[in-house]
Amino acid sequence: MMAGENRKMLQRAGRFLFGYDAAADRGRRATPAGALRSEDAVLKAGDRRKVQSVSREVQRNFTIASWAVRRHLDYVSTFSFQPRTGNDAVDARLAELVDWWGRPDNFEVGGRHGLQRWTRLLEARRTVDGDVFAMQLSDGRLQAIEGDRVRDPGDKHKRNGSSVVQGVEVDKAGRSRAFYVHSRGQGGNGFEFDRRVLASRMVQHGFFDRFDQVRGISPVTASLNTYRDVYEGFDYALAKAKIAQMFGLVLYRDALDSPAPVTSTAETDADGDGEAETSSGYEIDFGRGPVMLDLDPGDKAEFLENKTPAPEFVAFTQVMIAVAIKSLDLPYSFFDESHSNYSGSRQALLQYEMSAAIKRGDLQMILDRLLAWRVRLWIADGVLELPAGWLASDLRWEWMAAGLPWVDPLKEANADIAAVNAGLKTRTEVLRRRGRDFRATVDELAAENKYLKTAGVGLAPVSVAVDLGSKDDDEE
Repeated sequence: MMAGENRKMLQRAGRFLFGYDAAADRGRRATPAGALRSEDAVLKAGDRRKVQSVSREVQRNFTIASWAVRRHLDYVSTFSFQPRTGNDAVDARLAELVDWWGRPDNFEVGGRHGLQRWTRLLEARRTVDGDVFAMQLSDGRLQAIEGDRVRDPGDKHKRNGSSVVQGVEVDKAGRSRAFYVHSRGQGGNGFEFDRRVLASRMVQHGFFDRFDQVRGISPVTASLNTYRDVYEGFDYALAKAKIAQMFGLVLYRDALDSPAPVTSTAETDADGDGEAETSSGYEIDFGRGPVMLDLDPGDKAEFLENKTPAPEFVAFTQVMIAVAIKSLDLPYSFFDESHSNYSGSRQALLQYEMSAAIKRGDLQMILDRLLAWRVRLWIADGVLELPAGWLASDLRWEWMAAGLPWVDPLKEANADIAAVNAGLKTRTEVLRRRGRDFRATVDELAAENKYLKTAGVGLAPVSVAVDLGSKDDDEE
């Protein structure tokens, strides 16, 4: 009997000592779903529509959520085109064509959005909806397809034997073969099947966390409930604050009112009628300008005061906001600039830059693919002529991300100069972080110097000695 009990104890101890605690269900937490499924099976078509609806509603109505999306777009979705073919004539022609193509009428079928704004909207739809699509038209323009318009068409429009995952036809390897695009119904309501677009003519831009995921899912999804809770908390706190403004006045009276009868005496019978006098109270009207309270001796008046919102509510709301905007990797110092000093803010910015660079890379690949397609059309039309022996694949270019301004210009400029002089950085690297092209900067400087020489104006170089700062600067 004792041996059996010891064996059981050893088995339990072995599970606790040598196993994974996360795999042990001890009844302290909610039991996770046991089935392991693809992300598309977890967020099914019906649930995807609900998430997209909530996400759009939160962005539409809650200032902090819409700000977080805009701040994300500011750091991720702005680029300038830089040709890098090494041939000045080809570079100039390519830059000219991209500038022409980037105008609304030439770029987008609706004629409303140029290259810059279209790119920003594309990233916005990916961030809010999870994914978005760009359809390449035969005339060289693009048509953006929002994520909810790619959906399961039903058996009537599916190809026989095809595998369709939430509007995307895939092969056995999971590669996209076609997309089932729907148009919006009358008045923008409902959906009607429009066409089946081959994957060679469609570019998908989305957030992906798993290899076998077909449809994108936004990281904002994890923060939607937090945003809604904060939004509702603001409403309740505001309602409470409004009620608190409907103040009340409490009067403390040293009167003779009593639940029991008052015996008539010489002190209480003021008019000599044999009955004790009782106070009838004060009549106070706050609607007639300044009020002076003429109280009886011993009486006092106090206003009812409710300190709202409570400091605990404010502190907890700040934590909730910080958690919510982390879904886009935004530091809290972006939301509250006074939250940190210079060193803390700069460290937060550097960490966020690592995240933003990865997201920019997704957009840069999309723009590369679209421009490569447009270049082939220009070559086929004879609009772009290449040097003898060149192919379209020989062309090189870069989508340079918008640079970051200096937080402390003198300190950071001096640090960049020191790094360049020490050989730790190049001028190209420094200027790239500011959104500037080194060659373009050199050309501009040469043009300035030439103009100054032609005008007969000489400018002496100015050297500025800058203190890199001390510890006290960060503690102010």
